[in-house]
Amino acid sequence: MMRWSPLVLLAMAAAMPAAAKPKLPPCPPKGPQLFIAPMGEPFRAGPDDPYPVGLWFAKADGDGDGRLTRAEFLADADRFFAVLDADRDGEIIPDEVIRYERDIAPEIRLYARGPGTGMGNRKIKKKDIPAYGAPLGAGRWSLINIPQPVISADEDFNRAITLAEFRSAAQQRFTGLDTANAGALTLAGLPMTPAQAAATNCMPADPAPEVPVRGKGR
Repeated sequence: MMRWSPLVLLAMAAAMPAAAKPKLPPCPPKGPQLFIAPMGEPFRAGPDDPYPVGLWFAKADGDGDGRLTRAEFLADADRFFAVLDADRDGEIIPDEVIRYERDIAPEIRLYARGPGTGMGNRKIKKKDIPAYGAPLGAGRWSLINIPQPVISADEDFNRAITLAEFRSAAQQRFTGLDTANAGALTLAGLPMTPAQAAATNCMPADPAPEVPVRGKGR
């Protein structure tokens, strides 16, 4: 049986084309950043600030030990429920959901586009609609792909969300995020939101070439 010499094998390997690296998408234009917490609360930051998931985590981490326990997660849900329940009757009713979508987190409306996306108020075209399974609504800026995190807590579909239902949804969402069954979440262990991943895993624009400036007297 004929055997190739090591030199021939080396030459053949050198002649083979290198495996193509996956092409990164272009980075989206820099603009205001948005994070929507698992229960629907928005957190915003400037274009050059750290991604605002840290703002939510620090607020929910009651004892500041860097571990967000189930109890702290539920306490954070209770706090935001009180924000949503404007009339303090123990239920989030349709008028309060409208207020949430209009005043608190207007970006989450199904095909609404936030500041800096270039969409404005123009008519949505078919090519602009996300593919089936792609993150919609709040899912674009959240750790969980839930388009409307407040309405989805309505377990009995009676158009009124009680504190018990909101807590039940919080329990489920904590369990979904605690993939290691550690009983606590860490900031480093959280997944990226789709918006965060798009801004991180992309090809930066080439810097503008420097234009030489002639010195005086030349």
